[in-house]
Amino acid sequence: MTGPKGTEVAVVGAGLIGLFSAHYLLDRGYAVSLVEAGAPGGGAARVNGGWVCPARSDPMPSWGVVRDGMRALASPSGGSFFLHPAAVPGVAGYLARFVANAPASRFARSWDELDVLNRQTASLVDRLVEAGIISDLQDEGFLMLHSTREEAEASWASLAAVSRRGLAPAPEPIVGREALLELEPGLGPASQFGFLHRGDRWLNPSRLVDALVESVLSRGARLVTEAPVRAVRQRAQRVELDTPAGVVEAEHAVVAAGAWSESLLRPLGVRGYVTPGKGYSFSVHPEHPPTHVLRLGGTHVGLTPMGDRTRVVGMVEFDGKRDGVHQGRIDLMKRLAAPYLAGIDWEASTDERVGPRPMTPDGKPLIGSVPGSDRVVVATGHNMLGLTLGAATGRLVADLVATGPAAAVRAFDPMRFSRGPLRRG
Repeated sequence: MTGPKGTEVAVVGAGLIGLFSAHYLLDRGYAVSLVEAGAPGGGAARVNGGWVCPARSDPMPSWGVVRDGMRALASPSGGSFFLHPAAVPGVAGYLARFVANAPASRFARSWDELDVLNRQTASLVDRLVEAGIISDLQDEGFLMLHSTREEAEASWASLAAVSRRGLAPAPEPIVGREALLELEPGLGPASQFGFLHRGDRWLNPSRLVDALVESVLSRGARLVTEAPVRAVRQRAQRVELDTPAGVVEAEHAVVAAGAWSESLLRPLGVRGYVTPGKGYSFSVHPEHPPTHVLRLGGTHVGLTPMGDRTRVVGMVEFDGKRDGVHQGRIDLMKRLAAPYLAGIDWEASTDERVGPRPMTPDGKPLIGSVPGSDRVVVATGHNMLGLTLGAATGRLVADLVATGPAAAVRAFDPMRFSRGPLRRG
């Protein structure tokens, strides 16, 4: 269903997925309106680790994460996945499907399917660099730090297996503390063994948001801010977006509202179980700023160099909310990270924030048309991979708007959790 040049497309959400969708729709000649509840780059778009990491884009549902979640119910003292007991009833449907996707065979299949997008990431990002939209891409490598050789060897073997997927070279040899200090002088006593793993890259996500906004506006896109979409309605030849400021009409719509998508999707017949998982981040100012991304053993904490500061990221929290910083989570990340690093005043941290990640039960996004209509395309549920999968998603969205079901990828079918008694409203 290819529309003529100038056909109107309204994109719900001006986060990374919405902005990438607008970018590729404009490339095809569509007239784009971005309708955003707040300001561009809300949600998780600006507060993530900035990793463009196709080699690390494994789906979250796994037995290891299930174990973390169970432990968090009893004692929230560590792990990658914090689940508040009070939140369990509200996310029970999500959790049941998450556990069903945790077995090794399903995990492996989901990872293979994510690589349909991952394999496009490097070339699409390179083109964005050539276009001047990405200006600060870094590729010095990820430095994996461990307190014991045994732990380092297990980590090395895991990443060697990941590299065989073809998205990154094999990790470099394991080295001891003296060699690590030559790479990064600001390491603490827990950093005894480690190795470099190259291939994945990083950037400042807030700078990317601003560059994408500037680019799409310069090419004629319209940006409507402070306009939360309350409903998406399909008409015969149009789509209507209901906002407090009035109705926005277009010939096509793209629902890319991140962690806010589920309430818009269910009236359209899509039950995606898109559930907000709060990702934590804050900034520190080390005496010796790192020059690599640092991954700190089994802590699930990572550090990203971002100019005059270093961003600390890690962990996902399910408490039934999209915002609200629990200081205990920040404090825990600091306690876990401190032994690996030296020369940091942890009490002087800044930018302590959470970003709601749109989590799905199988770790894969929802990308495709809603039932009964090619005029509304869903593009949400990217879990913690919105930056890595964003460009490939945007290009797929443009294909779906242009050609309808012919461009659909079955693995990302928005209806995959909706089969059965749920009917389209």
